Amino acid sequence: MTEPNVARPGHVETTAPPETGKTGKEAARPERADFREFYALTSARMLSRAIMICGSTQDAEDVVADAYLEAFRHWDRVGRYEPRAAEKWVHTTMRRRWWKVAGRRRKREAGELRVPVRPHSSPEQTAEVAMVLGALPSLREHERIVVLAHCVYGLSQKEIAEGLGVKSALVAVYLFQARRKLERLVGVSRPSRGPGERFARLTGRPGAPAPLDDPLAVLLRSASFWLADALDADATGPARVHRAIESALRGEGGGAR
Repeated sequence: MTEPNVARPGHVETTAPPETGKTGKEAARPERADFREFYALTSARMLSRAIMICGSTQDAEDVVADAYLEAFRHWDRVGRYEPRAAEKWVHTTMRRRWWKVAGRRRKREAGELRVPVRPHSSPEQTAEVAMVLGALPSLREHERIVVLAHCVYGLSQKEIAEGLGVKSALVAVYLFQARRKLERLVGVSRPSRGPGERFARLTGRPGAPAPLDDPLAVLLRSASFWLADALDADATGPARVHRAIESALRGEGGGAR
């Protein structure tokens, strides 16, 4: 499966960085109407990431709605960012919020996840993605967050720890456990590495193609892109999330339109 040319999440601060005038990442004062366009351009990708992290469509839609609501409440600031930076802000907010609630929630029953099929996908591709999506719920929520941040988004242990507000040693443990479980479940293995290399950062810029010597990263990234394409073509999930956002904003006396 090929990788689409879209913004991919990297490390950003969990709160928006300070304003620096109308240059660099910030442009002219944003209109709230711009939020609707931003949501339309990014929601399918954001929902695909959340589904893989949460292992549940309902949980994913809830946490994505919360993250976009937070972005809308800070749109005078977030809306000035370049599109890639604004998308990273929402993604980091979503990931950190799920990290906080994951340890307190009751694990949902397996087999609940239902997702659309990507148009023109071969049976082999569909089966491959189904295998990945079926394996991810076997991990603990914290393990999923860490392994996806590392393998799909190319973040180092340090970047993941800083983004989540936890110690790097904890990230290392979750990453090791998640990789070991997933490699067994999906039937891939990684070449042996020397001391200190087990958790080496993926090479290249965040969002760059996963190295071919890490088949698990290749498999997870391919599944992520496939799922984003499927959600974008179907649009049912992003539409439900948008309705939830509108409902919450009406309750607050605002609106995204």
